[in-house]
Parts: sequence; structure tokens; C-alpha cells
Amino acid sequence: MNFASVFHARQMMFLVGLFVAVVDASMVCAQSGAIIPVRSPSAANMTRTTAVSATIDEQTSWMFRMKQDVAIDTPIVRLSDVIVPLDPNMPGWARLARTAVGLVPVDGTAMKVDRERLARVIVQAEATPRDIRWVGAACSTVRYAATSKPKASSIEQTAYYSPTGQRRSPIDREFAERIVRWIEYAIQRDDRDLWERYEILIDPNQNAMHALEHARGVDQAIFVNGVKDGECPLRVVSRGLEGPIETVLVAQLTANPIAVVPVKMLRMGIRIRSADLTERPISPADWDDSFFSDASELIGTETKAHLRADAPIHRGSVGKPTLIRRGDLLEVRVINGAISVTTNAKAQGDGAESDLIEIETLEPRKRLVARVVRSGLVEIVTRAPRTN
Repeated sequence: MNFASVFHARQMMFLVGLFVAVVDASMVCAQSGAIIPVRSPSAANMTRTTAVSATIDEQTSWMFRMKQDVAIDTPIVRLSDVIVPLDPNMPGWARLARTAVGLVPVDGTAMKVDRERLARVIVQAEATPRDIRWVGAACSTVRYAATSKPKASSIEQTAYYSPTGQRRSPIDREFAERIVRWIEYAIQRDDRDLWERYEILIDPNQNAMHALEHARGVDQAIFVNGVKDGECPLRVVSRGLEGPIETVLVAQLTANPIAVVPVKMLRMGIRIRSADLTERPISPADWDDSFFSDASELIGTETKAHLRADAPIHRGSVGKPTLIRRGDLLEVRVINGAISVTTNAKAQGDGAESDLIEIETLEPRKRLVARVVRSGLVEIVTRAPRTN
């Protein structure tokens, strides 16, 4: 054997030993189910890994949550059936989600899947990041849907039925609520005014939500038959793992009450005109029965306090216009039966029509109480003398 052959043999033995050491270290970390080191991919695999995602490197960290009770309609158990990434846009999840974990018995026998088993599956996949972390339960129970009977101890475990009467496994409660938030954001983005005019409730437990269980965002949410009080069909267009997803949900709409608000800030003592007012919907949580809802009630009234722009107007903040102010010179009309006497006085306070204010006559100086008739005129009515 020549020198080149000996050198080549020793080099091959070194590479084999290095490979065994790396695999053993990976398996030890997989048993812990917590932190898994990155494997050095081969040159042949490097091209495929880069094509899947160029963002997975030594700084990448994945975190998964274990589902507890799962019912599936196929014997093949995949990663997406038993775990949920906390980051919906996690790089590489589109590939990992379809990775097979095992086979569940079709006779309804429960199959338990723990973190160690899942860690080994993830380690065997390409482009594994520096570490993988877990939250939630340490084990997941999987049953075949045809004979599964999920426990009714929580909303997440409630059984669902298709229109044909076939029982369906529930969509993960936490993920369903996240989809609802995505839909709400899409509605606000496309029509902010609609979101302010109506209270919109979307039940995350409805059967149509199953079509979105692989959604990774919502692009559109459109009410197909218009907007009105009650149940309205809502077409949702989503981004899925393998392309667009479209389904029709049911949303419950309730019109918000309308309040009259100033177009701009109004100072105290301003006579309100129709041009000063507009309308704005108010959420039921912020509604107060003292708010004005009819603009005609406010036209011609006077502000008794500063009114902020776009803020609902309380009934106590406006009133009848002030006709007489303190210090005004007044004409005083004294009526006694058929006799009417006129004199002059000075106002000692402010008053609107029909208000009682205090006045002081000029000669002689005497304080009396009179009723406001109009600007500059007050009236005192005395009882006519009785005749025997």
C-alpha cells in the first residue's frame, strides 16, 4: 500500500468518526426536547435549503406550543396536527408542517405524542435552526376523527358538525381567535367608517373557520350582501401554506348609536347653528343617555360650557339663549290686573326667556324679582286687589 492510499484511508476514518459524533450529539439534545444544535448540511442539501428559506441561520430560534387533544380525519399524523408555531410567519414552517410524525390507530385508540418524538422529527429535517423551544403541555393526545369523542371540558374541545352531519375536529381555539383578529384588521383597513358605525362580532367556533386552519394572514374581508343589522355573510380571502384560501363566514352586526357632535370647538356662550353640528357613531360601551342624538334639538340653543370638536354633546352643556346679562338696563313692566305700569331697572344676574332674575329699580332703589320676557324687557305680575 502506497503513502497516498494510507492517507486516504485515514481521512475517511476521520470523517466517519466526525459524522457519528455529530449524530450522537443531536440525538442527545433531541431527547431533552428543549435545545437542539444546528447540523451542518451537506453541499447537496445546501441548494435545497436556500430555496426553501434563506433566513434560517445560527441566529434563528423556533418556539412551538403543543396541542393537548387532537382529532384528525386521516391516519397520518403530521407536525401541524400536534404543534403550533408561536410565530405564524416562522421560516421553514410551510415545509415542516407537512412532515409525518406517525400513524394513529383507526379504531379510535388514543395515540400519545411527546416532545422527544417531535424533536427527533424536527432534527431530521433540513435547515434546523440553532435552538428549538417549547411551551404548553409536554404531551399531545391524538385520535382518529371517525371514532374520536373529544372531551367537552372546554370550548376548544367541543365537537363540530359539517352540513352533512359528519363530526369535525375543532380548530385550535387560540389560532381561531388570531384569525378573527386578522379579519377585524382587514375590515378596518378597507373601511374604517364601517368599523365605527357597527359593532362586528365573528364567532371563532363556526364550522367555516375550518377552511382557514392553515391560514397565514387575511388579505380581504368583504360583506357579500351589503351591511345591515343582524347576521351578514362575510367572504374572507386568506394566504395559506399552499396558496390562497377563500371561505364565507357569518358575522353579527349591530349598529352603534349616533350622537350629535360639534364640527369644531365651540366656546361658552355661542348660539348653535346647524352648520356647527355633525353626527358620529358611538360604541355602546361609551354611550351615555345624556348625549344628544337629534341635531334639531340643539339648533338655536346656547353653549353653557366649552364644547370639544367631535365630542358628544351632553344635555347639561347647552341651554336656552341668554337674553339678559348682569348690568343690563331694563324696561320693567308691572302688571296689576288691567293696570300696567312701566319703569326702569338694572339686571343683577343673567337670564334666558321665562327665567326669574333679580333686578334693582333706579328710583327709588329697590330689589325685586322679575320674569324675562325678551331682550331688555322683564315683567312683574302682581295680584289685583280684591273688591268686596
